[in-house]
Amino acid sequence: MASPQNLVATGSFTSDGNARDIRFSQPIEYFVVRNRSTWGTSPNARVESTWRSTYAAGQSTGILETGAGALNAAADAAGGNGFTAIDQSVFSNGALVATGTAITAATPAVVSDANTPAVGDIVRMFNTTGMLQIAGLDFEVTAVNAGVSFTLGYLPAAGFAAAATNADYRVVNQARYTERRRWITAITAANPAVVTTSIAHGFSVGDKVAIYVPDSNFGMVEINGLEAEITAVTASTFTTDIDASGFTAFAFPTSAIAAGGVTHAHVVPVGEVATSLLSPTDNASVFALRLGTSVVGANTNVMDWWAYSGGEPV
Repeated sequence: MASPQNLVATGSFTSDGNARDIRFSQPIEYFVVRNRSTWGTSPNARVESTWRSTYAAGQSTGILETGAGALNAAADAAGGNGFTAIDQSVFSNGALVATGTAITAATPAVVSDANTPAVGDIVRMFNTTGMLQIAGLDFEVTAVNAGVSFTLGYLPAAGFAAAATNADYRVVNQARYTERRRWITAITAANPAVVTTSIAHGFSVGDKVAIYVPDSNFGMVEINGLEAEITAVTASTFTTDIDASGFTAFAFPTSAIAAGGVTHAHVVPVGEVATSLLSPTDNASVFALRLGTSVVGANTNVMDWWAYSGGEPV
């Protein structure tokens, strides 16, 4: 007897032509996305794409409208630009990738590597010869030149003494239940102080955070241990209610100093103004489906989608 089919969620979006993730509150077994903009109007356009839970990463099947009402099969093989399931309740890190040759001393820093992660991946850097002050830290990938390089968008390395001559990494998943400790890459000596983190911090206006700069090699020891209320945010920065205009400037130490061991600056959430502390301690695990470029539609196309549990609808 077949399993019952249940519609978990449905929705629509306007495509920008780039891959995107759709998140769900539970695992799904079947997903279909339909291109409202091209259905019945655009010959040789992919009008519908389908994913099943048995598919390998990058795989898809679908329908190609070839004109005059004719419909043909369209497909991506495993490893293609179709669908990729994401289950963040399974906590595992990627293998060490040891092909990087350099990291620029620039803002933002760019890693030369023949094996490039995806935009949005969190990478932990290793063996950053010549730039040991970032070894072991996690950074968000904000841009990729496939097979050539990737950008650590929130690392202001222009003030570093030298570029790195080696750069290994592994893609890491973030812990889902623990506090969101975030590494600090910059703090403005201004009123108010603005803090930059190495990956998107996930904090909200009204959160209370504690800022730690316990190592004098990073400067700005005056801010160490201070609590702050967040008054404004971007993806990787937050504005505090701290007047740091008279503080020592914050800066990474040299690679030579870092080689002897340093304690990195970091920030942790400690409360919220309005309610209890929720944003950094909720279970942030998600089930998601990544729609690749062959199934997401072209720029400005309107896409409708349906997600099911229990199997394929009949």
